[in-house]
Amino acid sequence: MSKSPWKTTYLAFAVALSIAGALLGPQTVRADENHVSNAVGTKLKEAVKLSNDKKIAEAIAKVKEAQAQAKTPFDTFTTYQFLVTFASQAGDSAGALRALEQIIDSQYLDEAARSRYVKFMTQFYYQMKNYGKTIEFGQRWLRSTPGDVDAIVLVGQSHFLQKDCKNATRFMDQAIDASERSGKPQKETYYRIKLQCVTDAGSAAGQLEVFQQLVEHFPSTEYWDRLLTLSRREVPDRTLLQIYRLMFETDTVNTAAEYQDMAQLAIEFGYPGEAQSVLERGFSTKVLENDKDVDRFRRLLEGAKKEAEGDKKALPLLDKESRNAKTGDADVKLGFAYLTYGDSAKAVEAIERGVGKGGVKNLAEARIFLGMAYLKAKRNEDARKAFRDARDDQILGKVARLWLLRANQA
Repeated sequence: MSKSPWKTTYLAFAVALSIAGALLGPQTVRADENHVSNAVGTKLKEAVKLSNDKKIAEAIAKVKEAQAQAKTPFDTFTTYQFLVTFASQAGDSAGALRALEQIIDSQYLDEAARSRYVKFMTQFYYQMKNYGKTIEFGQRWLRSTPGDVDAIVLVGQSHFLQKDCKNATRFMDQAIDASERSGKPQKETYYRIKLQCVTDAGSAAGQLEVFQQLVEHFPSTEYWDRLLTLSRREVPDRTLLQIYRLMFETDTVNTAAEYQDMAQLAIEFGYPGEAQSVLERGFSTKVLENDKDVDRFRRLLEGAKKEAEGDKKALPLLDKESRNAKTGDADVKLGFAYLTYGDSAKAVEAIERGVGKGGVKNLAEARIFLGMAYLKAKRNEDARKAFRDARDDQILGKVARLWLLRANQA
């Protein structure tokens, strides 16, 4: 078996047991005293001498002779202590563990030592891939030290490696909760195990939930990509465009089809400047440049540019008209148009004005637009509030919660 940090730690305790055993001399034993009997003591002294001469196999054999002559429970307990030590010195971790199992519940072992040994046995059994024993002793470890994150994780991983996803997920959730309570950093592994379980079960909802957790605690382009890919399944076009906007923000628009789809939806909903920006990035990243339909994409970009030019020229008039409108819809649309052209200050002003007027038909969308504008203006706390205000909407609440994740990382 390969050497590991667990083994080094364990051997230190095994040596401590050896010293304790070596101090026991041959003496006469009364049944009510914790002394080894004369015959057993003699054999153990011989075993220690053999061990000191590096004759570990012979030392183990001598301890087994002592076991055969054991007259009291304490005799037996002591011989197993020596077996733990010598088996460890011989590199026989399995033998050391078997010996420990014989004394772990002994009346002669104090509770502090018992707790240490249960911990080491759990770690050793996991290292040896004996996951059933890891669970057994890990549960004991948890009974003596409830909420110990290391114990919870080893038990949970052992369930996972035995393909018991129900219990694996339960223990990973416990590890997450225990880490939060104790102030310890959470580990990505906890969530990856949960992810594998829900993936194996074919649960799209489960995957979505775990990817949200991964994005929250371990944000990366990969996790954002997977989360947003799952989120855009079977949603109406208005919601889809909102998700595409977050994909654009997190740099997870990856394919020509995605660039095209987002640009066309932006044009459809009246934001040619947004379509232009999307297509220009598609060309700058070479995704559209290297596609077989590159000529079609060039025509689409030229059309978006033309529309955007007219749209920008109309903004001053639209600004004047929206200010005079009784309800805020025109202000909100104008504000997001400003945002697509890179003017976050005017975007914030117009959308705030529109929301303040009231009468906005899609208030959740307006708040999402406002949150996006705040983010661009570096007003991150205001952005988080705007997204929180929209997260309970039945249709766009999911999008608002995704944007809130993004805002929390800003």
